[in-house]
Amino acid sequence: MALRDQLARSLPVPLRRTIYNQYRAFSLLRNRITARDGVVTLNGVRLHADAAKLGQEVVDLILRGDYEGREARMVRMFLEPEDVVIELGAGIGYIGMLCAQTVGVESVHSFEANPLMEPVIRANYALNAGAPHLSIGFLTDHDGEATLHVPELFWAASTTPMAGAREVRTPCIELNRTVAEIRPSFLIMDIEGGEIDVIQHLAPSTIRKVAMELHPGVVGEEAIAGMEAKLRDMGFERRWISNAGEHAYYERAD
Repeated sequence: MALRDQLARSLPVPLRRTIYNQYRAFSLLRNRITARDGVVTLNGVRLHADAAKLGQEVVDLILRGDYEGREARMVRMFLEPEDVVIELGAGIGYIGMLCAQTVGVESVHSFEANPLMEPVIRANYALNAGAPHLSIGFLTDHDGEATLHVPELFWAASTTPMAGAREVRTPCIELNRTVAEIRPSFLIMDIEGGEIDVIQHLAPSTIRKVAMELHPGVVGEEAIAGMEAKLRDMGFERRWISNAGEHAYYERAD
């Protein structure tokens, strides 16, 4: 447990509740969050906050400004107007639309493996001015199809079998051909451990910046160390990592 969490748990419950409420109020102000008729505006991006589809936990994260907070921070710190973005793991469309505020929708190419997420993403796109390019499928080392295991909360899909999940077929899209066609400069990934395979298969390309969520609980520390070694071999250096060590940004010199 992080020291911050240990200190928080040592406080009396009423004090913890007061601190949390103050933090939430600050988050709402800091992230310029507004909500009306089930639509939330987070950092200028309009989103449907539908607990029936996303789950109450995700909606609460959106409402207090913590949804994809570290990914959003990396976008704010490192994305530049001349960048071209390729995003693996579009989620509900938030990060792609946040990128579009800086580079324009034509320069954002988002990929989502779970086909059941497409209506959610496109509904959020429709709330905003313009839509990034969206493709449904895995980016991997071959074309074809793969099986996705989708639980009741269908945004939490995985290639790993899960009790009670249904199987959904999804396209496989060849990674390096796609990168060669798009010629991105900035790669963003949140793909539940799939980042290990992507970096393993990625050929030298136009990509100079990589921002990703790491998943040590899924793939293990050894796999992450191997992935970072491959990035170093390609000329990337880690420039930033979150306090919890689960989000990192890498950059390669021109």
